[in-house]
Amino acid sequence: MLKKILLITSLATFSLNAIAQTCATGGCSSSVQTSQYPTTTLSSSSSAWSTVSAYMNAGNWTLFNVTAGQIYEWSYCSDFGGSQSWDAELTLFNNASNVTLCYANNCGRSGCSSAPYIAWTATYTGVVKLLTTVSGCLINSGSPYSTLVWRNASAVSVGNVFGIDVSAYQPSASLNWNQIHAAGKTFAWAKATEGLTYFSSEYLGQISGGLSAGMKMGAYHFANPVTNGAAAEANYFLSQASPEIISCQLVPLLDLEDYSGYSLTTSMTSSQLSSWCLTWLNRVKTVTGISPIIYANGSVINYLNNTLLNYKIIVADYDGNPNVGPYTNGVWPTWAFKQYSQSGSVSGYSGPLDVDVFNGNLTAFNAFIGCSVTTDIKENLGTNSIILFPNPAENNFTIQNASNENIIIESISICDIQGQLVLEEAVNLQEAHVNISTLITGMYFITIKTDKGIKVEKLVKE
Repeated sequence: MLKKILLITSLATFSLNAIAQTCATGGCSSSVQTSQYPTTTLSSSSSAWSTVSAYMNAGNWTLFNVTAGQIYEWSYCSDFGGSQSWDAELTLFNNASNVTLCYANNCGRSGCSSAPYIAWTATYTGVVKLLTTVSGCLINSGSPYSTLVWRNASAVSVGNVFGIDVSAYQPSASLNWNQIHAAGKTFAWAKATEGLTYFSSEYLGQISGGLSAGMKMGAYHFANPVTNGAAAEANYFLSQASPEIISCQLVPLLDLEDYSGYSLTTSMTSSQLSSWCLTWLNRVKTVTGISPIIYANGSVINYLNNTLLNYKIIVADYDGNPNVGPYTNGVWPTWAFKQYSQSGSVSGYSGPLDVDVFNGNLTAFNAFIGCSVTTDIKENLGTNSIILFPNPAENNFTIQNASNENIIIESISICDIQGQLVLEEAVNLQEAHVNISTLITGMYFITIKTDKGIKVEKLVKE
């Protein structure tokens, strides 16, 4: 996602999970090996990182079955579920000939900079030997132990459904949506709001441009959870973006990133951040009938707890590779989207773009966005179909059908700026008159449910 309103931060990224091999020159001699551990020959057809052992010592060597052409990865990095109690290095050998195939010492990731990482494309079908040593080809024994993890990265098949996301940094006039769609992009998220006050001036133009070109379009909200309440931010997002949130389009997205000097994982506990997200997600789903999705990088995804498992995730993992999954799903059993680069090159736009891939084929994607399922909310109402007046209002206001269509107002609910429900009424009329004389002065969000859909409006009580 394009992140801040006023500041673009340049991030240095290290490419993992890439198709190309990640091997350094050098390596340790097999003569320093002490014992095989674990004692079985391991196999994997899974793209998920799995633990080889949590009790590895330097000098241990492990055997793995490999298949020619498949990509295998090994690491002690905590980003992938490993742990390193001492500065490890890895040397990979052909088990039959003892020829060195690959070597790794420090991978350079910010969370585990001294941990080794190997990505190796198998040149034969057979058995490889992986030797663990302390950096400098040294051995040790006993506690403390380290945890070695591995996976078969070639096992991932994410299909061919690709997309992008845009914000005000990609003005509508600079986006040729027909070319973007023709270049194989199926979907796009556009930034609508941030916090409680920012609305992107490019949002409506981006949504309409993408829709006219046949793209599946969705809105995203950049969260400020350390400084604002979740319900208030959800209401603000809905007041600006809800007319464009409809079934058979891209679902709304909650963008979780550090902002304005606030670190999400140090400013809030895991429980606090997860609870904030759940409130926002539930509010948007209640109003629209559509389940939003959570966007975050791997460290934030790992920080969130299992109270959010009813909502799917898009993981930012800038390895540049759409053909393998993100390095972590956190507590989720799987992922829905991966943002694999923030500097993608896409026909139809002259600069870098965030590029995403869906975890599945087009049929699965259509099911995900609700094109193959029935919902009792047909669509959200257009801007001029329902009007609310006067606004500001002192004691009463009216909700009226302003279209030629026969629309029945079924119910209304009023929430204050903190998201608390203060008034709810069943209506079942074409026009509703609402008494708000008991409410205090301030801003309110009015959710209007009709037989044709839902609309959210802001109301100022004088």
